[in-house]
Amino acid sequence: MNLDAVREQFEEIAFNYDGLITRLIPQYREQHELILQLLASETNANIKVLDLGAGTGILSAVILSAFPRATVLAFDMAENMLKICQTNLSAFGERLTLQQGNFAEDDFGSGYDLVVSGLAIHHLDSAGKQQLFHKLFQSMNPGGILLIRDIVTGATPRLTEQYEQLWRQYMKANGEDDAAWFQKYLEEDIPSSVEEQTKWLAEAGFADAGCHWRYLNFAIFGGVKK
Repeated sequence: MNLDAVREQFEEIAFNYDGLITRLIPQYREQHELILQLLASETNANIKVLDLGAGTGILSAVILSAFPRATVLAFDMAENMLKICQTNLSAFGERLTLQQGNFAEDDFGSGYDLVVSGLAIHHLDSAGKQQLFHKLFQSMNPGGILLIRDIVTGATPRLTEQYEQLWRQYMKANGEDDAAWFQKYLEEDIPSSVEEQTKWLAEAGFADAGCHWRYLNFAIFGGVKK
């Protein structure tokens, strides 16, 4: 992962991120609804949560609002993102903790009942993703749930190309410079297929590793530590 380039980009867009993201990512808000549906049985639980690549705290806010007894560690590499996260989620007080770091290398703690990650893991190459999945497995309690929302490739090169063209059409229709954003994607991101990643999750020890939702080159997938 080119950490410096990725961090620089997110430091730069942090203050516009919340308004920008829905213009770049199709069905972004609908994805939150599905995540909550998948976690419905945990609503009243006293759970410890890791938000990996938390950004401005969008997923952290979803979890903290829906699960009144949850505590969340928001982990991100960009200082500006965490500043916005702290401001946006100030109402949650001590239920939210912030940590800056590189999740591919730095310690993010253990004892988690739930790990969520939104649009972050695609910055790692294949080996880095596999190492992270093993690291996440070790960081979680038995019964812990992992949910990843991320950009992915298609199962074949032809499908990947088709998904990318439709994605660019979506960004352009929302008034964004699709060519510029797509170039950043090509320079900085290293997505893998859902099929590969659910296989790697199973190899790391996760049960029920599978894809819960997919729209073009975006997916929600994960597993459970039995």
